[in-house]
This record gives sequence, C-alpha cells and structure tokens, in this order.
Amino acid sequence: MAAKTKKVILFIVEGPTDEETLSPVLKKAFQREDVRFHVVHGDMTSNWSVSGNNAVKTVYEHIEVERKRYGFDKKDILKVIHLVDIDGAFIPADKVIQSTTGTIRYFDDRIETADPEGVIDRNSRKSQVLYRLCTADAVGKIPYSVFYFSRNLEHVLHNNNGNLTDDEKINYADAFADKYGSDQKGFQAFISSDDFAVPGDFRETWNFIMQGLNSLHRHCNLHLLLNES
Repeated sequence: MAAKTKKVILFIVEGPTDEETLSPVLKKAFQREDVRFHVVHGDMTSNWSVSGNNAVKTVYEHIEVERKRYGFDKKDILKVIHLVDIDGAFIPADKVIQSTTGTIRYFDDRIETADPEGVIDRNSRKSQVLYRLCTADAVGKIPYSVFYFSRNLEHVLHNNNGNLTDDEKINYADAFADKYGSDQKGFQAFISSDDFAVPGDFRETWNFIMQGLNSLHRHCNLHLLLNES
C-alpha cells in the first residue's frame, strides 16, 4: 500500500465538505507524501466530552481510528495536521448577546443567540481546548500542529459568514476544488492573501486570534503549513 513507500500526512477535519474542499489542493501540495483525511463529523473542540485536560488524548484516539482503518503503523505517519473552525470562541463574554431567534448568528462585533449562557460556556470550553492543542507539538510522539479558519472554512475561503445549508457547502467545495485542484501556485497565493492570512510565526498567529474580537473576523494561518511544503 502507499503508506509503506510514502510517509503519511493525516489531516483531521470537522466535516466531509472540508475534505472535499481541501483534499485536491493539499494532495497536490504534499504529493511526495500519502495524504489522508480523517473526518470527525462534528466539532471536536466544542464537544461536551472534550476539555483542556483530555484534548490531546482525544486527538490521539481519532488518529488511532484512522491508523487502524488503513493499517499503517505510527512510524509511517510523518505528521498530523488538525484543521479547526474558531467560531468566535475567544471573544469576551459580554459580546455574546441575547436574541429572540432560535439560530445562533455571528457578527464582526458580537454573537447573537437565544442561549447566551450556553454559548459563553461553549466558548470557555472550546478556547481551553484550542489553547491546549495549539501548544502541543506532538500527539503520541507523532508530530502534530493545529491550524485555524475563523470563523470557519467558508468564511475564509468564500468570504461568506452566513449559516450555510449542506447543499451550499457542497457547492462551495466543488467550486473551490475545480478552481484550485490543479493550480497549486494559485492556491498558495490565495491562502497567503493579506485579506485574511495572519502575519507572524505559528505562535504569533495563535496569540493574535485569541485577542479581542479577532476570532469573529476573517482570519487563517494555514499559509504557514503551505510555506513548509
């Protein structure tokens, strides 16, 4: 199998459209490696069962699922790249505002929700998990890094900050893959755009997204990974 001759880069993503969007461009960027995707089918970083204390262990459990699924050894994995949505997790609690609508809505200066206490609690837990993960450089002795999209992937890649349907996400994924799937230079230029690429090194980009209202704005640090390739 490919993992016996090539080292594996395992990408952990939240949903299937994340894989559909990024798989073509990332396989092109890392064509010397065996690029695999593990889809969590949800937001691991805001799951009630995950905390700052067990975040690294939870990531390792997901790695093990994929490793056993494909039958490769830990030594076959070059690195694990975890891609996460920020969802405004680091904003001050007083920027989570009561709303009469049932749908959570994100704005550049606030989150509106019918359940402010629930969202504040989610943000507290999610921010602790993200802080723990961004300070981890290995999981189970496998090199590990976590990169972010803020507020989420569609916000960064398509400048759409609305609540999208699954069909809309699929259409965006298909269009992005068609545009950049065979245009590695174009993708690298796009993901490094001053419109959203956060300047600085890895630690500086994470420090930035944790400040003020930055986690509600359109920011990403994935360009740092592409600069390594």
